Amino acid sequence: MRVTRRVQVVLAVALLAFGATASQETSQATDVRAAVSSTSAQRAYLVGQGSELKVLDLTSGRVLATVDTNAMTTGLAVSGDGRTAYVVNGWIGTITVVDTVAARVARRIKTNAQLDSAVVRPDGQRLYVTGTISGQGYVLSVDTHTNTLAAAVQVGASPTGLAISQDGSRLYVVNNQGASITVVDTRVATPLATIPVPDLPQQVALSPDGGTAYVTHAGGSPTGNGAVTVIDNARNRVLDDVAVGVGAFGIAVSADGRQVYVSNLQDGTVTVLDAVSRTVQDSVLLRARGIATAAGDRHVYLATGSSATVLDGDTGLVGGQLDLVGLAGRPFTASTIVLGGTG
Repeated sequence: MRVTRRVQVVLAVALLAFGATASQETSQATDVRAAVSSTSAQRAYLVGQGSELKVLDLTSGRVLATVDTNAMTTGLAVSGDGRTAYVVNGWIGTITVVDTVAARVARRIKTNAQLDSAVVRPDGQRLYVTGTISGQGYVLSVDTHTNTLAAAVQVGASPTGLAISQDGSRLYVVNNQGASITVVDTRVATPLATIPVPDLPQQVALSPDGGTAYVTHAGGSPTGNGAVTVIDNARNRVLDDVAVGVGAFGIAVSADGRQVYVSNLQDGTVTVLDAVSRTVQDSVLLRARGIATAAGDRHVYLATGSSATVLDGDTGLVGGQLDLVGLAGRPFTASTIVLGGTG
């Protein structure tokens, strides 16, 4: 049964930025700190619709740093130890490498592609970035030791989101205009399979055991609403298409694999799916874009415009929220959130 629940924010934390390239912002509130006290992730990294990267300490509820990459961001990936962030400046074809400990730009990797999203292989040896070159979709493989291009794998049209298996051997790439998912064998940098899905696929997330992929679609259901396609990764075939909210975009799977969370951009809701029955379990009135979860953590972390929000995965209630301000008082609109280590 679908239940709509009005969200009441417990407390909003106002944070000020003073125009430094790396600012130390602090909070006196405890709502976020209390909400995430049991999480295995210690940091949250956010980029928005501007040029800034923000690093949040989840245990203290503080913004540790704000780094300006000087170009509009479209994607973000973070190394396993949290010491390096890779900010995708998609429109100019650049990946900005950020030292999160020193809170500074360490290097810029320039490409001839229009880039979108990124993910780091679990062993940290490779960064994978989706992009389009002369109308053709690719996944670019970057050697993270040398910060140079190692390979380019041709995929479908206009690749956007991507996800990688825990062993790093399989990459699942969303082809937005190709209405498909390309499965890439990262060991030999070769496509293994192309799986047709409904129109306008957006993002993809994997179950903790890697056996299932979940793909959002902005208008992929018969009713015209958004949908989530469920894929059996062992057989590379579609199991189901589940209707969700309007404009389905961001997606994440709970640490135990029992729930799937979907942000619906147009109707301002977060849909909670039961992964076993593949049915809608709940719908939370919360306007979000990016969604993230962490191993051993019941919470869901969301990029909610000018704030970062923590949702209790058990109750569906907001447990905390951080209001975010851009450098020199500029607006900050969070669109992507990634969880990581202590740096």
